[in-house]
Amino acid sequence: MKDYSIKRRTVLSTAVGALAVSTVNAVPAFGASADQLTDYASHTTDSRSITVTSTTGQQLRITAYGDQIVRVHAVRSGESFFSDTRYEMVVPANHTSMGGSLTVTVTTDTIEMHTAAADGLRIVLHRKPLRLEFYNRATGALLAKEDATRGITWSGTNSTVVAEAFVPSSSGERFLKAGHGILGRVPSLDRTGTTVSENYADANAAAHNPQEQAPGIVPFYLSNLGYGVFFNTTFDTTFTFNSSNGYGFSATGYGVSGIRPQVDYFLINGPQFTQLFDRYTQLTGRPRLPQRSIFGLHMTDHSFPDTSDENWWRQKITQHRAAGFPFDHQVNDNRWRAGSGAWSGSYFEFSSVRWPDPAGYAKWAATNGVTVTLDYNRNNSDLMENWKAGPPPGYSFASADISSVPQNNAVPDWSYPATRAWVWKVFWDKALNPSLKYPCDGLWIDETDEMGGIPYPAKMADGHTWAEGRNAYLLNLHKGIGEEGWDPAGSGHIGSAKRPWTWSRGATAGQQRYGHYWTGDIPSTYDEMRSQIRGMLTAGLGGFPFANIDGGGYGNGSVISDAFYRNWPVAWSSLAPIWRPHTSATVPSKGTLASRWPLDQGTQAQADFARYGRLRYTLMPYIYSLAHQSAATGMPMARAMVIDYQSRSQAYTHDLQYMWGPSLLVAPCTNDGGAVQQIWLPAGSTWYNFWADIKHTGSDSGDFAYTTRTGETPLFVKAGAILPKYPYAQSAAYFTKQQLEMDVYAGADGTFSVIEDDGVTESYRSGAQSTTQLTYTDAATRVAVAHPQGTYAGAPTSRRYIVRFHGLANPVGMRVNGGATLPAFTSEAAALISSGGAGSVWNASTKVLSVVTSQIAVVANGGTAATVEPSGAAFPAVSGGTVYEAETAHLDSAFIIDTSHPGYTGTGYADFNGSSSGPGISWTVTAAAAGKKQLSIRYANGGTTNRPMAVAVNGTTVATLTMAPTGAWDSWATVSCTATLPQSTTITVRATVTTANGANIDSLIVG
Repeated sequence: MKDYSIKRRTVLSTAVGALAVSTVNAVPAFGASADQLTDYASHTTDSRSITVTSTTGQQLRITAYGDQIVRVHAVRSGESFFSDTRYEMVVPANHTSMGGSLTVTVTTDTIEMHTAAADGLRIVLHRKPLRLEFYNRATGALLAKEDATRGITWSGTNSTVVAEAFVPSSSGERFLKAGHGILGRVPSLDRTGTTVSENYADANAAAHNPQEQAPGIVPFYLSNLGYGVFFNTTFDTTFTFNSSNGYGFSATGYGVSGIRPQVDYFLINGPQFTQLFDRYTQLTGRPRLPQRSIFGLHMTDHSFPDTSDENWWRQKITQHRAAGFPFDHQVNDNRWRAGSGAWSGSYFEFSSVRWPDPAGYAKWAATNGVTVTLDYNRNNSDLMENWKAGPPPGYSFASADISSVPQNNAVPDWSYPATRAWVWKVFWDKALNPSLKYPCDGLWIDETDEMGGIPYPAKMADGHTWAEGRNAYLLNLHKGIGEEGWDPAGSGHIGSAKRPWTWSRGATAGQQRYGHYWTGDIPSTYDEMRSQIRGMLTAGLGGFPFANIDGGGYGNGSVISDAFYRNWPVAWSSLAPIWRPHTSATVPSKGTLASRWPLDQGTQAQADFARYGRLRYTLMPYIYSLAHQSAATGMPMARAMVIDYQSRSQAYTHDLQYMWGPSLLVAPCTNDGGAVQQIWLPAGSTWYNFWADIKHTGSDSGDFAYTTRTGETPLFVKAGAILPKYPYAQSAAYFTKQQLEMDVYAGADGTFSVIEDDGVTESYRSGAQSTTQLTYTDAATRVAVAHPQGTYAGAPTSRRYIVRFHGLANPVGMRVNGGATLPAFTSEAAALISSGGAGSVWNASTKVLSVVTSQIAVVANGGTAATVEPSGAAFPAVSGGTVYEAETAHLDSAFIIDTSHPGYTGTGYADFNGSSSGPGISWTVTAAAAGKKQLSIRYANGGTTNRPMAVAVNGTTVATLTMAPTGAWDSWATVSCTATLPQSTTITVRATVTTANGANIDSLIVG
């Protein structure tokens, strides 16, 4: 009797973080045991396809999908082609909606065909034997070809191994494989000369948490010659990129009788990688754009398994924000759930003990700019409402088939529509139904990658064997939550009111159109960090641009070092698509440092966290525009160097650095700091060190030797870059769009398109968004800001622009829209609060010239809103006082940092959170000479009565300022007094609340 039990197909290195390397499924050798396509016998055609029959009854079908994609499908004699929709990795509707045409010309020796576009594909099919060649029609360049010894074959037990093999690749051809192995691991970006098998992994039935988690199952590869191949099968696949012996791919049914794999693939023409992403995701589905808040900071409660509840979350977020840190997304791990509140024994429902008032919490979260993910653990499915065990009409597999699966009490079969409907109904009834008014913006789907122990012949509810269907397991799940659950507009669904954020451990190609994933319970080591960087990049190659990784690694329950915390959860994670520090270490067992929350870390780690928080959040217009581009075209947010530099060999070897959009080069520090890191700064551009504004000339002949520093990700900006920004805010919900800032880096011309929408709903899909074009002309030192094209609910009606020119030798007078030379001020804040609300600022140490415009009315679909350029005059004499921000002063405990009311300068304001007189704010100021100075305090008072403060200089009260009502908390005013200051650099100016209520304080101006 044949042994169909699962064998462990991968060998895990004993080195921590090493890649699981496949040992089976290589493209077979071709010989007598392999059944190959024989000679031409006949063919039929229609407008899109040609179907050729061989002399032995085999069939080969070639179909155009648009102008740049052809599908190749071959079957054995007597076998029928699978239906187009058997595998849903390709969007089912695309089989007809993509259209296309194929022009066929028959000659004595060949059948030649081409797609309609002049730059499309030309295919040559040789008749004796049937062998394929693919060419770029415009250039004539050969992409891939078969020969007499290499082509489509069938072999193996029960003829369950199918393969396509091409002749040895041309000199210099390099291969990239989308997706990744278990736990997001990739040993190198360039897979030339390797064999890659990345499938649903085998489970270790003896362990609760098997190591073989989170595969990125994307059977798609790209060639630097400008084409890609997507293998359309959910049987296990293997890709062999050994150019000396040919290259190709295979699928196996592991000898299981019945339905066998078929050769079915799409060859996609480029020639640029950007075009391949666009066409691949047109075929398999565009990545699903999450809410804007998802690109903010995520934090979890996993380190606090005995204390986290709804009150804990309120307190933790409030303390975190009060210290000035940003926060957007709350990730609940186990404890919110009814039952035990632990990994096991709890189920998808709010605990009446730990979460007695979820509706009240949702109201608090909305007020405080917080969105929420709730987690579902597969192992607890049997505890959830209306669960049915067993195969249909039950929701699981046959009990005999899941004996080797961990926690086999609950093994949902997602191929069964009723199972998918059941889990969605639980999500709806227990959290997502708007009538409940509960907090839920995202779903974390855990433990769904542990079913590898099911034997290959096992039948799934859809009739597929496990050998065929296991790689679709995650796709079926996401289809149920996305297309069938979240998306419909009718009763029992969310519809377009809110975008989903759904993530599972592992992914299948096509899943990106429904939801997302993360890379599982990874170790906390630098080796793992390096592998995750590559995994993030290869995920982006395969339609998953929103890479989601445990920041700092899930680990083994131990505390990580201060340096490691600063380098990974802070510095690198903040410059990845999703910023989500997470760990298995718990505070009860390991102490406060086990937590990933910054306030539980040391002083320097907190400072680093605040610095990167400000960087990420101010860059949100840049980051969110990249996310929109990803959703529209499949372009990764974190772009492997090969995307921008496809023809350069260095791009294939420098796979621990990447482009963060078109302008920023990120090279994460993967050591404790102090080592020399070799960074490639591509030739043809000038690159600015982001942290120091120092220029470097790019080179392809040698790397840049960068001495790393703990907590600092090497970050470079390309000359000509325009980095759009918002004023810093602590939540995506707090951003003011009435001020758009941009940092411009001199040395080349540049453009950037800022894409904005309401940040929450699906309305952008129907055109409710705007695009603002920014253009920099280097020779003229000119920035032109266009009026937005398009609009959406909540779009600003007026805007102020701040333009910062980096890399200038000297300041010059500047003007806006041809007006007079702007006055010069000591700081941007001084210009903002001046009577004109506009001006220029020169920072002599950084060589940055800032221009602040006044508010300009927005004209939707208009022309140019603002042209910022030199006036031809010299830079004016500097006027205005010196601004000291409240958030950088010493705050008594009754004051907290806040950003929820816009209109402040700097990075926030001091919010009075007390209930009695006495608390105050103390600034340390400088006076170059003794004498009288005007002291002005900028404040907001949204109340109805005065909220006075006493002002003291070096302990002596000089005045009491009334702080009269300003009408709203986002309306700011200034009150002043005069005082005699000594000549000193350490003068203390203190403002003290004199009643039970205090105002919000933005800044002190000394002038």
